[in-house]
Amino acid sequence: MTDALPFPSRRRLLGVCASLPLLGRVAPVCAMRTAAAAPAFPDAATILVAGPEGGTLDRWSRALAPGLAQAMPPEIVIRRSLVGAVDGVTGANQFGARTAPDGQTVLLAPGDAVLAWLAGDPRAQYDVGLWMAAMAGLTTGVLVARTGAVAPGRMVRLPAAGPAGPELPAILGLDGIGARVALTAPLSDDLLPAAFAQGAIEAALLRCPRAAAQVRALAAADVQPVFTLGMLDPAGKLRRCESFPEVPVFPELQAMMRQSWAPALRTAWSAAAIAAQLEFALVLPQLTPAAMVALWRTAATETMAALDVQAIARAAAVRLVAGTQATSAINVAGADQPALLALRGWLATRYHWKPA
Repeated sequence: MTDALPFPSRRRLLGVCASLPLLGRVAPVCAMRTAAAAPAFPDAATILVAGPEGGTLDRWSRALAPGLAQAMPPEIVIRRSLVGAVDGVTGANQFGARTAPDGQTVLLAPGDAVLAWLAGDPRAQYDVGLWMAAMAGLTTGVLVARTGAVAPGRMVRLPAAGPAGPELPAILGLDGIGARVALTAPLSDDLLPAAFAQGAIEAALLRCPRAAAQVRALAAADVQPVFTLGMLDPAGKLRRCESFPEVPVFPELQAMMRQSWAPALRTAWSAAAIAAQLEFALVLPQLTPAAMVALWRTAATETMAALDVQAIARAAAVRLVAGTQATSAINVAGADQPALLALRGWLATRYHWKPA
């Protein structure tokens, strides 16, 4: 005799029956969640190059694209799209206005685009503070001057295209130690020795692969390094440049001269210093899915380590950084609101600078 199973109560039976459709939906719901968690790799990705064909960023994009493609999943094809002029503003604007945060488009932008945003140029309709870095290329910057020419109250003539251009950290720094800066017409590197010898200028900012060689050559004209724009260490702090280990970074010089700034202007100087050294930045828009950010950052790290890319970087005297160091560089360049207000106020007060 087989014992009969107890007959369920009506309420229990209804409960079991009601649960059946729900149980039938469990597998599809779990599958949907798994699909949402996995990164949806595109068939193609685009490097939006903020610069013209034949320009510096065009050359860098050609050097980086093969390595990035090789580090990506095999189904992804890397394309390049060149937009705008050498200052990068048009390309950065397009990236900010039209790029969906899906990880399918990255921006390759120059430091000039960052400087335009820092200075409040009305053409710059983007926010560097919202960029998510994958990779960056950094150069060296050093201010040189005739011996004794840089001191509080002294007039220092400095060649520059304007107060908000690449010379901004040099101009701001000289002002921060009490010197009075007079801007002269910009000069090419090969004209600097004659300009110093003839007494046409007292100082110049060197930002080129031959900066160390130039410093040695200018020593014959009694021209010496005054301060550097520094270099970021792995912790994101500005330290002395490896190329000029005996030359102070500007904040060190300012402290030695017993000069000081409000914190906002110190932050603004650091942002301008990194922007002036930025050969390029490879960035994604804010809100890009974490899986796609990780994919690009891993690809950038592998590309940076490639021997052919390293050879190009050495020839150009560019220091390549990826991962946390690239993030630190963009975070420093993307100054906070108090720093932006302080910098733009300083430009307006000192130079009555009004962007065109």
